[in-house]
Amino acid sequence: MAPVNTRRPPSPRLRATLTALVGAGTAVLLAGCTTAPPAPEPEAPVVAAVVSASQERKILDSVSAVLERANGEDAAPLGSRLTGPALTTREAELRIATRAEDQALLTDLTLEARLMVLPSDEGWPRRSYVVMEPPGPKIAPVLAVFEQAGPREQYKLWAYVRLAPGVTLPHFAEPVLGSPAVAPDDDGLLVPPGQVAEQYASLLTAGERSRYADTFTDDDYLSDWLRSSGRRQVAEIEKADGTGSFEVAFEPADEPVVAVRTLDGGAMVVVALRGQETLRAEEHWQLAPRSPSVAALWDDGDGTNVLRTSYHHTVALYVPPAGSGARVSLLGVQPVPFAVSAG
Repeated sequence: MAPVNTRRPPSPRLRATLTALVGAGTAVLLAGCTTAPPAPEPEAPVVAAVVSASQERKILDSVSAVLERANGEDAAPLGSRLTGPALTTREAELRIATRAEDQALLTDLTLEARLMVLPSDEGWPRRSYVVMEPPGPKIAPVLAVFEQAGPREQYKLWAYVRLAPGVTLPHFAEPVLGSPAVAPDDDGLLVPPGQVAEQYASLLTAGERSRYADTFTDDDYLSDWLRSSGRRQVAEIEKADGTGSFEVAFEPADEPVVAVRTLDGGAMVVVALRGQETLRAEEHWQLAPRSPSVAALWDDGDGTNVLRTSYHHTVALYVPPAGSGARVSLLGVQPVPFAVSAG
């Protein structure tokens, strides 16, 4: 005889209760295992230039208008749109051009941009760098630096240099992104920007004897030009059966250093220097300036056996990142004489 199941099947009401309990328990378990949604990743800061290309063109137009108004008799307008080494250099050029009655002695500052390096830093001072279209086929392009000292200040032309022959500029960030300024004490470079003026002045003064000679490229244009000019002037004295010598001395000028980051982690650095050239001949020799710019400043028509010429130099250099194996190289220079003396 088959066994008999004496259990009663659960009532419909009980089955409903059990189903509800099981469902509730499952919900509790699922709730306990649910992972909170991940927090959204913070957005990367937007890197962008704080000056647009169109704004930069308006700055160029405003500075150009002032340059056109200023002349040797009235250089006062320059102060509204020029500052720093640019103001010093342009005032000296105007004085020379007026004395020589030759406007060709003025640097042609046709401010039409070929390349813009725009600032990305939010603070001040802000600086932009512009390579200009040369006004003629045999004229070197000008690199100009513009500075805004504060949020309510106008942008002013801070410096300008002529690019050295055959120079290749380093690469910079696209203008729409902007390029950051580099601090004077940045130790990620072969030479911190704040030390560049002192070291380059040493190279120009002492040449291969400078303790910093190995920091700079062997074919430095300005250093080579100074030595070549000196040899040429001494050779002219010797050609006339005389004995002569030529020497130069440089030191940093009392101007801040400015620097901007290049794409390779290096920097373009712009500094101001003061230089003096001394040409000596035998006693009773009659030396006189040969350069039209220097001759315009010469007041002693009798000549002298010791001729000293003082210059303002603005210099742009490329400083590579530390450890790259590269050396500091000259990008451009703007010399202007401001004094000539005898003895």
